[in-house]
Amino acid sequence: PFQKRETTMYKKIIGLFCVALMVTVVGCGASHPPLTIVTGTVTYDGEPLADATIAVMPDGGDGTAKPADGKTDKNGNFALVTTFPNGAIIDGAVEGDYTLRVVKYEAVEMPTDEGEPPADGVDPAAEMMEMMGDDLDVGSTSLINEIFGLAYSTDSRWDNKCSVGAIESPTTLKITLSSDGSGKIE
Repeated sequence: PFQKRETTMYKKIIGLFCVALMVTVVGCGASHPPLTIVTGTVTYDGEPLADATIAVMPDGGDGTAKPADGKTDKNGNFALVTTFPNGAIIDGAVEGDYTLRVVKYEAVEMPTDEGEPPADGVDPAAEMMEMMGDDLDVGSTSLINEIFGLAYSTDSRWDNKCSVGAIESPTTLKITLSSDGSGKIE
């Protein structure tokens, strides 16, 4: 009788261990809200806008929506991806209402030489700030009308609000921009 009770207790302990392990594994897994595939095209003055960044920021909601972004190809096509705090980058965006921004900057060439190591006792960050002075402009020039990069615009020619539908129905955006600051999202 004693051995039977010991075996039963052993089985219970193993069972509890397995349940605890499953809860731990499931609880630590990467979880994120369901995403809707979002694709589209961007034109600027009637031509495809290549190498532009499209970004959407959630407008309120229940807190599950996350920012998403994408880059246009040579034909102005893009697909949005969402980056999660755990580093996962997943195609799509959470269903909801968003403010859309489009930016395209002139490429800035970074120096290729590595330079000399800092002298002992010299703070490299302080030295860099001293060299830059008050001018922190990195030299990037917008190649499109800057109104399209603003999160909040009072200009009625550019309504930068859009919606992402439910996961069952992928969302396709057609963004038409003009150098005069007018634009629309269909």
